[in-house]
Amino acid sequence: MASVNVYNLNYTDAFKLGIKNYANFKGRASRCEYWRFMAGMMMVQGTLGVVAVLCNGVGLFNFESIIDTITMLVALFFVIPNLAITARRMHDIGRSGWTQLISFIPIIGFFIFLNYELKRGDEGENGYGERTGFVFVTREMSLTTGLEETPSRRQDWIMGITIFILQSIVFGDTIGDILWYGINANGYI
Repeated sequence: MASVNVYNLNYTDAFKLGIKNYANFKGRASRCEYWRFMAGMMMVQGTLGVVAVLCNGVGLFNFESIIDTITMLVALFFVIPNLAITARRMHDIGRSGWTQLISFIPIIGFFIFLNYELKRGDEGENGYGERTGFVFVTREMSLTTGLEETPSRRQDWIMGITIFILQSIVFGDTIGDILWYGINANGYI
C-alpha cells in the first residue's frame, strides 16, 4: 500500500508525482491527480508561451526564438508523462490505457474522451489496482506527511482562470500571427 497514492494532492505534489511516474503506465491516477498534473503542465507551457509573446512584443526576436525552442523541448518532454498519467486515469475508471486513441476520432472523439477524463474513479479495487485519491490532506496531515494541503474549490477556480488567461494569450498571439502572415505575405511564408 505504500506505493499507492491515497491523497487528493495539491498542484505541486500532483505535478511532482506525475514527473516521478514519468513512464509508469501501470496502476491508477485519481481525477484530481490527473487534472492537477495537467494544470501544472499547462502552466509551464503557457508561461513559456507568454514569455515568448512578451519577447516578440518588445522586439527581442532572438530571445523569442530561444523561448520557442525551449517550449518545443518542454512539450516533447511532457509527451510520455502525459500518455502515462492518461493511461493511469483510464485505468481508474476501469478502461484500458489504449482508450486514449478515441480522442483521434474527429470531433466526437474529443467529447467521448473528455467524458471519460471527467468520470469519477471506480470505488475500491478494480482490475488495475486499488483506488487512489480519497483522503484530503488537512493542515495537520500536511505537517506530518510533508505534502501540501488539498486545494480548496476557490484555489481550483483561481488555477483554472489563470491557465485560461495564459492559454488565451498564447492562442490569440498565434491567431494574430496567422492573420498577419495571411494578409502581409499574400499567403507565402
